[in-house]
Amino acid sequence: MKKGSYNKTYKDQPVWSVTAKFLKLFFKKPKIISLSGDIPDKAVYVANHAAMFGPLMYNLYLPANVSPWGAWPMVGTWKQRYHYLKDIYFIQKRHKNKLVATLLAFFEAGLSPLFYKALKVLPSYNDQRFLSTMRKSIRLLDKGTGIIIFPEKSDEGYFDRLTGFYAGFVELAKYYRKRCGEDIPIYPVYYHPKFKKMVIGFPTYYSDYAERGKTREEIAADFCKQVNDLYEEHIKE
Repeated sequence: MKKGSYNKTYKDQPVWSVTAKFLKLFFKKPKIISLSGDIPDKAVYVANHAAMFGPLMYNLYLPANVSPWGAWPMVGTWKQRYHYLKDIYFIQKRHKNKLVATLLAFFEAGLSPLFYKALKVLPSYNDQRFLSTMRKSIRLLDKGTGIIIFPEKSDEGYFDRLTGFYAGFVELAKYYRKRCGEDIPIYPVYYHPKFKKMVIGFPTYYSDYAERGKTREEIAADFCKQVNDLYEEHIKE
């Protein structure tokens, strides 16, 4: 991705605007339930991945302008994208056989840069480069663009009821509060492709947990529960 692409808004992406209209012919708008009413652009949204559907549907229909965090190999070279798609996404997470995974990965590794750039994906790392993700996220938040993160632990696959959350989004909220002196709202979100529903919960703030001495792992676990509750209470039933 070219330098500066993270500062663009949805309206600055003319190709994606046309593509989005085309995609909406095939991916119909789900029923959107916002428990807290109108939601702001400037916020952190933690959501389920819903396999391949979540990131696309949130970009098309979440009533906020957001940029997602995504696995860093998907914004790397073709070889990095291919191996991540084949070995991690299709075989490990989606449980595809090797032949199917190879064919799908070969095809998607070529097309994914177009979508990832249009979706304004921020590469997320699990090493010292994570700081660059934080800095880019802060620049977007300061410009009024929200950040949507898919923190679910999906090593064994994607499930309707999420098994756990990684705590990167907690670090972002903490870092933003420290650097900018502002508590950013964190919203739980759940989308289900079968039931065609998207539910947005109530916001919570990092300070609400920090004042009670909660660890980052405890905060992540609580948000995982909030997202699962959206599924149990507003989608599953």
